[in-house]
Amino acid sequence: MDAEKRELVMFDFDGVIVDSLDVFSGAFVEACTAEGVPGFTTVEDLLVVMDGNFYERMRARGVDDARTAAVMARVAGALVNARHWLRPFPLVTQVLAELAEARSVVIVTSSPTAVVEGWLHAHGVEGVLEVAGAEAARSKVQKIRGLLERFPGQAVYWYVGDTAGDMYEARAAGVTPVGVGWGWHEPAALIEAGAERIAAAPAELVTIIAPELAGDFFGAS
Repeated sequence: MDAEKRELVMFDFDGVIVDSLDVFSGAFVEACTAEGVPGFTTVEDLLVVMDGNFYERMRARGVDDARTAAVMARVAGALVNARHWLRPFPLVTQVLAELAEARSVVIVTSSPTAVVEGWLHAHGVEGVLEVAGAEAARSKVQKIRGLLERFPGQAVYWYVGDTAGDMYEARAAGVTPVGVGWGWHEPAALIEAGAERIAAAPAELVTIIAPELAGDFFGAS
């Protein structure tokens, strides 16, 4: 079947597929120091600017887009260097492969496309049709809306994310956000930001997004 004739399902990357918070936050703090961006010294400082659109939150802290982009370029370099030992969350890669049997799986992320694609290749992750990364647009709303134009007519479009910002941007783009219980923000924050459902474990994503696949995935008759 033509991939674009299958229903679309969208995933965030960091905090949903890959367990990258420690490396990402450390690289972010170091990059802010190197670029002369004050006020970011802990992981909590990073998480605060993830409760909405990242670039908008950085602007609100007095950091213009050019300096934010410079910071993120440094972070991207650190993630490339670390990609071979950044681990996927348990069962997430199997969930992606299962969903790809009947859905078009696209990663919509603020991370650079090359970083994500390199990590997927390094870890042998299958089932991802494409990556809409940082180069596509600085807003996930724009990236999601572009995908909706290519995949028209679905009753429900799912976006799986792990931050309040993901939930807000998914709602703003007109899709249904699913929060995960293993990501960067706590489930309560995701619900407050508009999550339709919370998946407590990766396997629950199959029952939420593609319940017709659940029997095969769980080995039930």
